[in-house]
Amino acid sequence: MAFQESARARWEEPWETLERLRREMQTRFGPPAWLSAANVYPPINLYDTTDSLVLMAELPGVRHQDLDVSVQGSQVVLRGQRSIEYPEGASAHRRERQAGAFHRSVELPYVVDAEKVEASYQNGVLVLRLPKPGERQRRQIQVRTS
Repeated sequence: MAFQESARARWEEPWETLERLRREMQTRFGPPAWLSAANVYPPINLYDTTDSLVLMAELPGVRHQDLDVSVQGSQVVLRGQRSIEYPEGASAHRRERQAGAFHRSVELPYVVDAEKVEASYQNGVLVLRLPKPGERQRRQIQVRTS
């Protein structure tokens, strides 16, 4: 019995060490990006209005000149670069915000009129207004009686 307990303790010890290391890394640097469903960047909301689709993307820390937006057919592509700078001599204790290049393609439910797309960027939020083509716009039909 003592031999089995000793062997089991030797087997578990490396795993306990690795688990302690994992917890320490997560405490210092946050959870690994691959564990999070929120790893898709930038996060977006897409909603439908009577005359257009509206796409909102959260882009904190991205300068508008580092942002490239394109629309072709039923696809919107967001590309850009986010940089995070620390003062000289500073050391990070926690890094949850990622820096670097990003690319996100969003398939829209239908083709939009790319020539009429409007974009605004304020407080780190990109808003795209993507007009529906004429045949997709909702129109109220007046019903007449005789």
